[in-house]
Amino acid sequence: MTEAQLKPVLHHFPSLPKTEGLAGMYAGVSKGILFCMGGANFTDKKPWEGGKKKWYDEIYMLAEGKEWIKLEQKMPAALAYGVSVTYKDQFITIGGNDDQHHTAEVKAYTWNGYSLSIIDYPELPVTLANMAGTVVGNLIILVGGNSTPVSPAMNKCFALDLDNLQGGWFEMDSIPGRERLLPTCASYNHQFYLFSGETVSVNEQNEKKRLILKDAYKMQPKKINGKWIANWETLSPMPRGGSAAGNPLPVLQNGTMVFWGGVDSITALHKDPATHPGISGEMFLYSPIDDTWKFVGVEEKVKARVTLPVVKWNNQWLYISGEIRPAVRTNAIDGINY
Repeated sequence: MTEAQLKPVLHHFPSLPKTEGLAGMYAGVSKGILFCMGGANFTDKKPWEGGKKKWYDEIYMLAEGKEWIKLEQKMPAALAYGVSVTYKDQFITIGGNDDQHHTAEVKAYTWNGYSLSIIDYPELPVTLANMAGTVVGNLIILVGGNSTPVSPAMNKCFALDLDNLQGGWFEMDSIPGRERLLPTCASYNHQFYLFSGETVSVNEQNEKKRLILKDAYKMQPKKINGKWIANWETLSPMPRGGSAAGNPLPVLQNGTMVFWGGVDSITALHKDPATHPGISGEMFLYSPIDDTWKFVGVEEKVKARVTLPVVKWNNQWLYISGEIRPAVRTNAIDGINY
C-alpha cells in the first residue's frame, strides 16, 4: 500500500483560465482528453451587496495535460449544479439549472479531434438539479436534488441503463433516509454509495433550520425479471457531514473513499459571509470493506471547497474549481493519485 493510500496527497494542476473560478461545473473525459464546462459565479458584487449570479456556457479543454484551452464552441445552454459522468469515450451532462429554471436535459459529448459532437440522451423524468450521481456498471444512478429553484428536496433515485437508452430513465427504490439536496456519492465494486447532503428540520419553536446530514448508504442494483431493483443498506454514520462535497468521491485502488470538503454542521452555523471561516480542510477515509471511517488529518495547503465535479483522469482524481467560501470561487484544479 502506498503512502497515498494511507493519506492522500493533493497535487496542483494547471488552473482554469477563468481566474475567479466557477461553482457547479460539469467535467468529463473523451478520447483521453479532459473537459470542463458551465458553472456559475459572481463577477461583480457579492449577493449580500446586491450582486447577481452569472451562469456560463463556456467549454475548456486541458491540452495534453499542460494548459487549459477555452474552445470557441459553447454548450447548448448555460448551466450549472447538475451531474456529469464519463462512460467509455463520452462524457454526459445531466440536469442542472440556469438563473430561472431547472432542466431535464441530458447531453452526451464526444471529442472528434476538432470539436465536441453533442447528442441528446433521454430526458430525465423531472427537471432536476443539486443532486448526486455517478456510473455503476452500465447504469447512471442519481439521488436527491430538487425539481425547481423553490421546491423541497427529494429522496428519489433515478437510473438510466446506458446499454438500453431506448428504455429511458426509470425510478428505483428511494433513499431510506431523509430527502436531501447536494449529497455526494461513489461507485465501488458494482455498488452505489451515498453520503450526507442537507435538508430542512423544524425546532421546538416551529422554525425551519438547515440540517446537515451525516447518514450513509450503499445500494446494490440488481436486474430481476427485466426490472432493475435497488437494495439499500445503511452504513456507519459519518464523523462529520459534508453537504455539497465534490461529486463523486475519489475511490483509491484499495476501495477507500476520500472525503474532503463539504459543509458540516459547524460551518453551516456561520451566517456572516464577512467572517465565514471557509470550508473545513479535514480529511476522512471511508473503507467499504469493513464499513469504517478514519480521520487522516487537515489539509492546510489547499483550500477545501464545495459544489464541484470530481473526475478521474490519467491516474488522478481531479477536483475541478468550486466554492471556497460563500460566493467566492477558486479556479484551482487539484488532484490525488489513485
